[in-house]
Amino acid sequence: MSKHHDAPDGAPAQRLPFNSLRLLIVFGLSAAWQADRHRLIVVLALQGVQALGTGGAVLVGKNALSGLTGSTSGQSPSLGTSAGYAAALLAMGFVGSIVKQALEYHQSMFRLSIERDAVERVVAAAARAELAEFENPEFHDRVRLALTAAQAYLPQLPALLVTALRAVATTVTVGAALTTMVWWLFPLFAVATIPAVRVSMWRQRATFALDRRLAENSRTRWYLIDLLTGRDQAKEIRAFGLAGVFFGRLSDCYDQVLAKERVLKLRVLRREVLARLAGDATVAGALAVVIAAAAAGQLGTASALTAVACLFFAAQQGVMVSTALGGANASAFYLDALRKFTAAPTGSPAAAPPLTGRSFAVLEAREVSFTYPSGRRPALERVSVRLHAGETVALVGENGSGKTTLTKLLSGLYRPDAGELLVDGRPVVDPAELTVTSTVLFQDYLRYWFTAGENIALGDPRYLGDAARTVRAARRAGVHDIVTGLPSGYRTRLGPQFSGGADLSPGQWQRIALARAFFRDAPLVILDEPTASMDPCAEAELFDRMRSLFAGRTVLLISHRFSSVLAADRIYVLQRGRVVGSGTHEELMGVNDTYRQLYLAQAGAYLRAGAP
Repeated sequence: MSKHHDAPDGAPAQRLPFNSLRLLIVFGLSAAWQADRHRLIVVLALQGVQALGTGGAVLVGKNALSGLTGSTSGQSPSLGTSAGYAAALLAMGFVGSIVKQALEYHQSMFRLSIERDAVERVVAAAARAELAEFENPEFHDRVRLALTAAQAYLPQLPALLVTALRAVATTVTVGAALTTMVWWLFPLFAVATIPAVRVSMWRQRATFALDRRLAENSRTRWYLIDLLTGRDQAKEIRAFGLAGVFFGRLSDCYDQVLAKERVLKLRVLRREVLARLAGDATVAGALAVVIAAAAAGQLGTASALTAVACLFFAAQQGVMVSTALGGANASAFYLDALRKFTAAPTGSPAAAPPLTGRSFAVLEAREVSFTYPSGRRPALERVSVRLHAGETVALVGENGSGKTTLTKLLSGLYRPDAGELLVDGRPVVDPAELTVTSTVLFQDYLRYWFTAGENIALGDPRYLGDAARTVRAARRAGVHDIVTGLPSGYRTRLGPQFSGGADLSPGQWQRIALARAFFRDAPLVILDEPTASMDPCAEAELFDRMRSLFAGRTVLLISHRFSSVLAADRIYVLQRGRVVGSGTHEELMGVNDTYRQLYLAQAGAYLRAGAP
């Protein structure tokens, strides 16, 4: 059973069960071992040398003090012997400084290796997740926590544990040396550190609990910062005078964070002060006993001085142990998020096989339904469509009718909640089968801030760098002359925020995205508003050539411009997630009221514009 303690705002801060904590520490150390096992061994060895050196320094220092106090009281030990011990201390200090510098170097490189390995795991897990997961706010919370763990907590976990072990080992070695003088002081080491350790672990649990509750706030803050500082957003923000509004909302978000953090910090401060008083009271009591024993002649001067130094040293080690254990405790919560996110979920899609040129005779969606994770009603409900090889099929309907969602199912990006997808009558088990036979040009296509050639060749990464294939795709999309007119042609980096970077107009960017679709030589081509940013002449030229450009391929077209869909072999009409009609333009005009109203609404605008 897990235990709970009050968090800053009254909600429980969960404490991980011991077995879970143990498994997570093993998970963290296993990840560190896999990232760079050789450097881990070096770090452990150097930490061991430091611990042994501290214990040895205590014994050498005690002997040096014995020589000094003995010579001043007329006893036999000589100053020469004390000088030898002092020289040994200096040598040990020099070696210790070298060990410390070497340890810092190896630890910094070790942390970077762990971070790289862990971030790659998170990114791979996110790439493995089904597309529908990205519609779920909780998924983004899990990604953020996993990345925080990968970049901050996992890299520091080995160092924290090793630091704690070193502090414990150092305390043991010092205690072993001390037992030869004042054995009864050793148990006080542990007693003095208990309050600080407890407070540190509570603080980390409460901090993690607060972090999770502020996840939505954090996403909102980053979104507002992006709005206020982003290049693409700047023109509209200024045109509508929105900077003050968004700045105020950003300030409100920070006010909420500061208010909750203030409550947490004050509670932490109060508990830490009480813990420090308890620990210092224990040390002060032990110190008083040592002084009394020395005054009564029950303890030699050298032993008493060494014992006093050890008490203060023990207090420092206690702080180190409490900090390290508290940090390790916090790391465990984040590691739990990292472990769960990077673990392969049951039924997760397999890695997509390479793009195949194998075509199909019929691709069919039969009675498919789909609801987005955050949706209140189905985006698609019992939709059936058929695409025959070589056909041009169009989807029309009002915004929100489900056209783009249907293309995502047909291209294997989403799994239907109900119904089935079939290729040549065979049910599709793995959606990746569809992904590798299709190329998609989305209306909200990405603009990659890489070179113009890379922007095109990313359509099929297997041929990234294939100049001839890139040029062919650019020519077919009508963007070759535009690219060659850039300062460095296909090697020009796109994105004016980079040195030497160039920007393109929206229509030119859309042609680049279209060239990317051509570069990916797939049997199914899905075009979602492929000419939305093009001028009328460019649009007319593209659709006049569509039959020849996509010869031998199946084309699924979404367009609000009916001039683009008139020549389609078949048109599906969608309304509120359902298919309400299908056929050619002439057939639909005669029998389908929804299609006829949509067409006449658009055609009527042109007729009115041309009326005398």
